[in-house]
Amino acid sequence: MSSTYRSSAATDGKDPPRKKNKQKPSPSKIEPTSIDSLPNDLLLNCFARVSRMYYPALSRVNKRFRSIVTSPEIYHTRSLLNRTEKCLYLCLRFPFDNNTHWFTLYHNPNRTVSNKSSGKVLVQIPSPPDYHLTQSSNLVAVGSNIYKIGGTVGDDFSPFDWYRKPSSKVSVLDCRSHTWRDGPRMRLDRKSSTTSVVDGKIYVTGGTKDTDNASNWIEVFDPKTQSWGSVTNPRIVRLWEEESYRRVVNSIGHEGKLYLFGDEFVVYNPEEGIWNPVGEDRLIGCALRWSYCVIDNILFYRDQGVFKWYDSKVPSWKELKGVEGLPDLNDREYCKLVDLGGKMAVLWDVCKSSEANMIWCAEISLEKRHGDEIWGKVEWFDTVLAVGASCSLKSADALSASV
Repeated sequence: MSSTYRSSAATDGKDPPRKKNKQKPSPSKIEPTSIDSLPNDLLLNCFARVSRMYYPALSRVNKRFRSIVTSPEIYHTRSLLNRTEKCLYLCLRFPFDNNTHWFTLYHNPNRTVSNKSSGKVLVQIPSPPDYHLTQSSNLVAVGSNIYKIGGTVGDDFSPFDWYRKPSSKVSVLDCRSHTWRDGPRMRLDRKSSTTSVVDGKIYVTGGTKDTDNASNWIEVFDPKTQSWGSVTNPRIVRLWEEESYRRVVNSIGHEGKLYLFGDEFVVYNPEEGIWNPVGEDRLIGCALRWSYCVIDNILFYRDQGVFKWYDSKVPSWKELKGVEGLPDLNDREYCKLVDLGGKMAVLWDVCKSSEANMIWCAEISLEKRHGDEIWGKVEWFDTVLAVGASCSLKSADALSASV
């Protein structure tokens, strides 16, 4: 019977019936999916992979985007995805203004990116005046927080700092939300002190009238426990000054140790709890005369327009090779160097006129070569902020936070 059917179908000259295939829509008829139609969880995952420098631009798209990029969840997601990055912050002080003004580096979508412009600018962030009543304070960054430690309080209109009283106040800037809060106060009031970070802990040295009690000379703050403590076998390193306070000339946290430079050069090892003479590492003190920063446990500084790095194995200072294309910084006395997560940011100012001062920024990538060489490559440099001629980097602080 089946053979008869096939035969009759063939003799009729007709093809056997076939199933009709549905025509696929042409690519031109497929409607694209709007990113705004994606669920919040997916948008959060996408935005967490974007540099924080672009968040202000994203927040201007709509309220939904703004709520995502300003939420605490996005920074938790960034951490899980290993997308945490170092962001640049600049604290400026203006003449006859006791408040400090804070800026951070963002990408400006309205600024054309070309060979002559990076599209990056310093944008001012909110900072309530109540948190800036202390002067001569120290700034350090640990994780996503910037700590403003000690300083002086008193007559806010007095131009003379020695009329003001020392303070134990600690203020904390959360760089994820750009909000300020009070931190745990130090045990002693301090001004003209010095601060350094060693293994995530903040060491505050000197700046107190209690100059003969070694146990009070250095305080240590642990951000994890939010508590102040002392160092093992405390030691006083000081320098006489005109006022009744004595202070450490300066300090540097390097390779897990605290270096103090004053009437003597000593180094403290927190793991062993002992002090030693600095010895051959006294060359580290050269960085204190100029701008310096620590990147991936390597100390960098700028010496009369030349960038150098410290080789602790030799020990000696070596020149950072490459770094071509930057303007001549030989006469720029107040350059600032900042760690940008393996790269180096360089800030300097140029007086444009009697009324304007231009702040410039450069980003330099770093590469180790041949074991004992480090090369730098200028990624970009540009003007990032215009201020009044009376404002300069001399009284500014530049640092970075991880967000």
